[in-house]
Amino acid sequence: MDYTKGFGRNEKHVVVTITHLDADFIADFLNEFYAHRNHAGYLVVLLSPSELDNRMKLLLKIPLWSHRVLFIRGSALKDEDLERAQMAAASACFILSARNVQKKNATDEQTILRSWAVKDFSPNVPQYVQVFRPETKMHIEHAEIVICEDEFKYSLLANNCICPGISTFITLLMHTSRGEEGQKSTEPWHRMYGFHSGNEIYDIVVGESKFFGDFIGKTFAYASFYAHELYGINLLGVKRDGFGERITLNPGHHHIIQSSDRFYYVALTNEESLPSDKSGALKAIPGVLSTKPLEMPLRSMDSTEGSGSVRLARWRKRRKLLQKSKGISTSDVETLIVPNNEGNTLSQPPQDRSRKSSVGIVTGEVELESDTSSDSQEECEVCRQEGCFSEKIRKTYPPISAYIGTSATVCHMMKEKRKLCCLQIDKPCEHENFNNPKEYGWKNPAIIVAVDKTTSGFYNLILPLRAFYRPVHDLQPIILLLELEEGKSPQPAFLDVLAWFPMIYWMQGKISSLDNLLKAGICLAKHVILVKEATNLIEDSTLADCTTIITVQKIHRMFPNLKIISELTHASNMRFMQFDAYDSYALQQSKFEKKERKRGSNMPYMFRLPFAQGGVFSANMLDRLLYQAIVKTYLVDFLKLLLGIDQSNGSGYLTAITITSDDLWIKTYGRLYQKLCASVGDIPIGIYRTKAMDSNTVSIEVETAASLKNESFSGNDPKQTQRKMVALVKARMETLGMSTDDYSEETTNNKLKTLSYVIINPPRELELEAGDIVYVLRAPVKENARSNKINPRRGLRRSHNNISPNTALLTTYPEVRRSSTSISIPNSFNDNILTSSG
Repeated sequence: MDYTKGFGRNEKHVVVTITHLDADFIADFLNEFYAHRNHAGYLVVLLSPSELDNRMKLLLKIPLWSHRVLFIRGSALKDEDLERAQMAAASACFILSARNVQKKNATDEQTILRSWAVKDFSPNVPQYVQVFRPETKMHIEHAEIVICEDEFKYSLLANNCICPGISTFITLLMHTSRGEEGQKSTEPWHRMYGFHSGNEIYDIVVGESKFFGDFIGKTFAYASFYAHELYGINLLGVKRDGFGERITLNPGHHHIIQSSDRFYYVALTNEESLPSDKSGALKAIPGVLSTKPLEMPLRSMDSTEGSGSVRLARWRKRRKLLQKSKGISTSDVETLIVPNNEGNTLSQPPQDRSRKSSVGIVTGEVELESDTSSDSQEECEVCRQEGCFSEKIRKTYPPISAYIGTSATVCHMMKEKRKLCCLQIDKPCEHENFNNPKEYGWKNPAIIVAVDKTTSGFYNLILPLRAFYRPVHDLQPIILLLELEEGKSPQPAFLDVLAWFPMIYWMQGKISSLDNLLKAGICLAKHVILVKEATNLIEDSTLADCTTIITVQKIHRMFPNLKIISELTHASNMRFMQFDAYDSYALQQSKFEKKERKRGSNMPYMFRLPFAQGGVFSANMLDRLLYQAIVKTYLVDFLKLLLGIDQSNGSGYLTAITITSDDLWIKTYGRLYQKLCASVGDIPIGIYRTKAMDSNTVSIEVETAASLKNESFSGNDPKQTQRKMVALVKARMETLGMSTDDYSEETTNNKLKTLSYVIINPPRELELEAGDIVYVLRAPVKENARSNKINPRRGLRRSHNNISPNTALLTTYPEVRRSSTSISIPNSFNDNILTSSG
């Protein structure tokens, strides 16, 4: 049956070709496609050779989609079917692949033919194509946008080892949201986490912007800091106007802003969505930025008493417009401004005002950074040792690529290719006669990657972990655990690629085998990445993840302190990850998920604890990236740079900084933003926060009585079960000839339960906490940069006498800031603000 009633010749439409129609898959596409206002008048034509099942028929009968979605049964390889879909008149063609496929290589081959057929029939119709393997891209270079699942999937999993939770951060950033998720919840972390999930990536030309137009002639770091200070906008990247120019992320202090530059920023909404009168009210004062450093107008600098209140109202209005433009409540993220007897100021505790720590001023001037004496004193001590590891490697392009079409990325490479026999970690050889991983003497914890088959996409897991801007002595060993037949080895071409990278090994084995895990060095590991390439042939496709889920559960019970990052086929199965039948709080999340689904959320599972903490990832989340690409054509290139899949000259890179108790003098996220921008030109973009699950964090009472009842009824003592598992693991280690020192009951005991979540583009008033992990876009570094230059914590250094030329001592507390560089707003301008804001 064809749902083609009312398909007119002149109607705007897009065509979606897919071999198998899945209701959840199509619903995700429709929700994301129609989330953009410009698509409201478009029709979606589904072209597929498969029949509609009952769920698809119900989906097409929903009033929201019934007049917008048409179905034509046919093949993209037949011209008559393309004619029925009016492909020649289509605004775009999406060529997609079903998720639950057994043979991804064969599916990609079919995708290539479908793309060629569309190109042959309608050469001018832009194509948006999704493929699985990176080597497929070379055949469809004519497409407007190509999303390769393996490229993004493996790079996201790798970046999770550097920046915990970044897979959740990127997923939320890519999905369209109004930030309404969690706002009806009683949980404070739900409201914070859900509200900031409404941030998205936008772009605008500087000369056309009300936000950025006044930063012309200043440095990029200067514009980023003050855009966040005044408007709550997180400026991340820029692209020069000209042929062949590429996006650069945080070019730092050395990029001078021009009116033709295109900015890429993260905000709750784009500037164009604001009413013209409101966006006009946000424009900074003409002429001020070109004469002096910009400061936030908090207090009255004039002799008249009322001007301070007007200025404060204007600042408040700036911060709230972006939030209110989406029509949502902001009660959970109110600023810390309160009235007092001295006038309106930022509320600060009395004890804080007695000690005003300096974080530095962002000047906006370009000054070449010189090496100071403190830099030379911080030269890595390890490098002074004879036979240092750094002497064996160099920073260069990989001599062998895993597939045609790889990006040119500079990495830490071996000066001399390692012998293939040295790559197999469980087999001693004449060059490295080690019987177990501990004998290698690694300085850093290992990363175990368990996959059922080798693919060229694994190359994209290596690139972020071996990029030249990672400190050489922070590189973590990577052990690849492959499910190969006994006695079989990976392809020689695959091993040749691995042999040029430092500290990468492989072994044959299954992730479900305890002996294989011990031989791979799981007791010395911090992260385990679990990827399932093949899908089980099960009638109920939602059970395709059952093996992965049970395996993760087993590893988690034996090694609870490990950080396990796994990939699932179906996002709905996230609720089973690290499942604990006695964890009443985790079980309560199902109620929140049901409520969010009823409210129409596109990501109701976002409050599940494994997803919020970044421990699980589903590749079908990447589909949203392709659906948004028709509007945001820059999004794919932007994320490739952010994840380290690609590199751009003069571009910064993503890393993470852990806030310690010694860093709490900075106090707030806004002061941290200023400190990093002023000292080294780094830009924070978000926070990964971990909190203890106590009464101060969660409002739901944990039902301990019920769990004790269940334990006593079943006759099982969790502590006794844990002791048995510890004894089993120790027995296997002794049998394998390994020392049991690294595995004990103390190291496997679960400490106080915690929950973790990400905050995208936090407000400047957010107080920092010890243990916060801050995602930072570091300013670009040279390939020959010394170890201390690459150190991510360099921007947090507390300056005394030796400071960066881009820094000047200045407290950021209002009562002192007003005496030096704060803006003085003319009364006439205040009147205009009040008039335009109504």
